[in-house]
Amino acid sequence: MFGYVLPLTAELKVREWHAYRAYYCGLCKELKREYGFLSRFLLNYDLVLPALLADGMAGTQARMCPERCMANPVEKRPMCQSTAGLALAADALVLTVYYKLADDLADERFFKRLPALVLWPFLSRMRKKAAVRRPALDETLREQTATQQALERRASKSADEAADPTARMTAALFRLAAPGSRALERMGLFVGKIIYYLDAAEDYEKDIRNGAYNVFALQGLSKAEAVAEAQRLCRMCAGEAALAYNLLEPGPCKAILDNIVFLGLPQSIALAGQKRTQPRHGA
Repeated sequence: MFGYVLPLTAELKVREWHAYRAYYCGLCKELKREYGFLSRFLLNYDLVLPALLADGMAGTQARMCPERCMANPVEKRPMCQSTAGLALAADALVLTVYYKLADDLADERFFKRLPALVLWPFLSRMRKKAAVRRPALDETLREQTATQQALERRASKSADEAADPTARMTAALFRLAAPGSRALERMGLFVGKIIYYLDAAEDYEKDIRNGAYNVFALQGLSKAEAVAEAQRLCRMCAGEAALAYNLLEPGPCKAILDNIVFLGLPQSIALAGQKRTQPRHGA
């Protein structure tokens, strides 16, 4: 995913920030345990959200222990021990990166495909294991990646249609966090749309430069107009996501999840169009 689904750390209590970071570090360890050392380089903050949702909805109080890691070999930091939420996030991260790589291989020119070609054998092995563990999610990601490629080939100018595959992928992931929760699935649908619109606004200039698909460019919008349109669409989606979230009972993870939904996402929307970087690993 893309680094848009983050908490507003300035508004987290110290214990909440430690807990959030412990989940991130726990995801890193879960990746290594299940998929090997190289999988840790796939680590992404966005996948902490479904881990928190899954454990929160299950009422799981994660156990945290101080440990060292490759990013902080000297100082011990709290790390979340393995949970069902972290297992889901690790599997989903592998599958998400695999299908993103597949999409890049289909779309990019040869020299830009080289990094993906190098990673492909490693990701293919990881994906096979993740697909066995999460067959429904794997199938949805496969189908929606093909749908995305098809609508890009026919140059769809509909922002809603362009965002739909990403929305359905995210909804499928959120569905696994609490099977049977329609509210959680609906929340995932709108979070997915937000991710797509923000990514399209951020990549506007790069896509034009590379001749790549960008729904806002196809609509004839300037960069400033694309950012404004992305923000307008995202605010509507954020309202729907918040309504769905309010129907949930996220248990012990509520404070952190409240921050992400009501403060973190609005901050990402306000920063639409700006180049974002993931917080430094272990920071």
